[in-house]
Amino acid sequence: MSTTPDIKKQLEAIFGYELGADAVQFINLLQSVASSTISDGSTTQKNLIVARPNHCYQARLLDVSGFAITGSDGKSLFRLTDFLCPAGDERFFQPINVVATPLSSTPFFLTIMHSLFNNGADVEIRVFTWDANGAAAPNVSFNWRCRVELVTGGGGD
Repeated sequence: MSTTPDIKKQLEAIFGYELGADAVQFINLLQSVASSTISDGSTTQKNLIVARPNHCYQARLLDVSGFAITGSDGKSLFRLTDFLCPAGDERFFQPINVVATPLSSTPFFLTIMHSLFNNGADVEIRVFTWDANGAAAPNVSFNWRCRVELVTGGGGD
């Protein structure tokens, strides 16, 4: 029981407000951090060298939205499967589209990089936050959304 005050102080630091004396025993340590949908869609391919008509094929699209926070260095690195309950046989393909929005009354800029990871077994997303003066902004909460082509069960086009 001696660790309860330490846990209480840590939780107060995370939440940003004081907790009641017996609040620790009532706190649910599970938090919903993402939602996702899989839908039928299509992927368009364009020949980048020769002017030809686009080639389109049916595809399953995964759309995931979630919540994250940058670290003390203004950076956040996560993988898409950190926010999914994967079956283990998923493969992700281009195009990848990621957007993010800061959750703050203070203006911040976010820049994003994404790439296929581990031969398409995952999507790695890097978010960087900046203040209005261009300095790295630490501990910025943000919502994000990623849409990517998804193939499961070892199949593909």
